[in-house]
Amino acid sequence: MLKDEFLKQLENSLAGLSEDNKNEILADYAEHYEMGTLNGRSEEDISRALGDPRSIGKEYLASTLVKRAEEAPSAGGIGRAVLATIGLGLFNLVIVIIPLFIIIFLLGIFLVIAFSLGCAGLILTGCGFLELIGIFSSDLPISSPAAVFIGIGITCMGILGFLCEFWLARLLYRLGIRYLKWNIAVIHGSEKL
Repeated sequence: MLKDEFLKQLENSLAGLSEDNKNEILADYAEHYEMGTLNGRSEEDISRALGDPRSIGKEYLASTLVKRAEEAPSAGGIGRAVLATIGLGLFNLVIVIIPLFIIIFLLGIFLVIAFSLGCAGLILTGCGFLELIGIFSSDLPISSPAAVFIGIGITCMGILGFLCEFWLARLLYRLGIRYLKWNIAVIHGSEKL
């Protein structure tokens, strides 16, 4: 492959990047060709040494999206970063998707538990209170004042569960970003397993 074809394919694969980033990357690879030809290498030889321009572009795009997700945390940002990382190879489909589904599943379970505790506590508190003031008669296995206080405690556990869910989601987000960076580094060959 000649220099112009390589750079054109690389430019096409960098479609999701800003013009400044794209131009900087293209200038770096054009410089590889200039230095190589000064050393007497052919454009075909330099192209083979550099690798597949589409793969190079995918790596840059994935790295950029992971960096954006790290700088401005959002579900959409991490989603785009995960999809770009998966696009680096079939192996990544398993290596990235399975941990992602595990994280989403765990966060979903914790959210359901926190919500259930909050609702159960409110219902128990309400029943105990309504029984205390004589509006409602229930067959609670505990006394009305105990139901109110236990219900308040369960509601507080639910609220604490929501707070823990938020903290856990932030922690897993940061760990997910580090995992994606590591994955890209391994594919790029800059880090050994």
